[in-house]
Amino acid sequence: MHCKKRFICMDTVVTIQIISGESKDHLDAEIDKAVAMFYQVERICTRFDPESELMKLSSQTGVWVSVSRILYSAIRFAVETARETGGAFDPSIGRKQEQRGFNENYLSGKTISSEFADVENTSYRDIIIDDKRQAVLLKKQMVIDLGAVAKGLAIDLAAQELHARSYKNFLINAGGDLYASGSDENGEPWIVGIRHPIRNRELAGTIRLTDAAICTSGDYERLSPVLPGENHILDPHKNQSPDVLASCTVIAPFAMLADSFSTAAFVMGMDSGVRKMEKMNLDCLMISRSMSFVSTKKFKEKWSWQD
Repeated sequence: MHCKKRFICMDTVVTIQIISGESKDHLDAEIDKAVAMFYQVERICTRFDPESELMKLSSQTGVWVSVSRILYSAIRFAVETARETGGAFDPSIGRKQEQRGFNENYLSGKTISSEFADVENTSYRDIIIDDKRQAVLLKKQMVIDLGAVAKGLAIDLAAQELHARSYKNFLINAGGDLYASGSDENGEPWIVGIRHPIRNRELAGTIRLTDAAICTSGDYERLSPVLPGENHILDPHKNQSPDVLASCTVIAPFAMLADSFSTAAFVMGMDSGVRKMEKMNLDCLMISRSMSFVSTKKFKEKWSWQD
């Protein structure tokens, strides 16, 4: 039995499918439990709703704030990624992203303007975390942006929900960022296409994936409505979008890792990004705007690349 459910969350189309011998009604109910994880992460981690837990935290400065497990996990991982990449990835850029035109709630159509936040003088170093108290302290006024973490976290939590119910063969796809577990309906590793960054109806190639996550950051995904030539990926050091790569795909054991480091490696660029992925034992494929392909050493062989 092949059961699939499609829905909208985090401003993207999400598809969850399970391969199982159980009845469709039962599988539908089980998928709904995984779907709920997406909505929960979105409700907590969105910066587009002033009433979200994330935005309530962002408005408090100089005090320790106890937060939910989900929000703490996302912020902690974002801060650790920032440290690991020397700030190529930085979750403190929310206010800058608002000013770059990424400020509209896709559900309500309302725009958000967090005028309380400092634009120029914040960084991930101003986000202090305390594991024992599951608490966060913001040293400066800022808007935390979890856009490159939250979708991966939602995928991971949905996968955990299905694994906890003993499902082995399933695919969770959130706008091209996905986790593949086990095998497809033919008992083979899942075939996953990587989008061509220029010819948007074509694939750059395909891989075979099992028990791993794959996420892609691309300059084609969301263009700034107010800054010509800019997109949603921001180099925090230069305050502009990188202009060398067209896309960066990372394969990792779990989606939050692939999600955050596809963004970080994109910002780091072709040479530094690939070296970092090699050092972290992650697999990566980068496609430049001039259509040159660079990957980590074992990417194509390990994942049965077909172009």
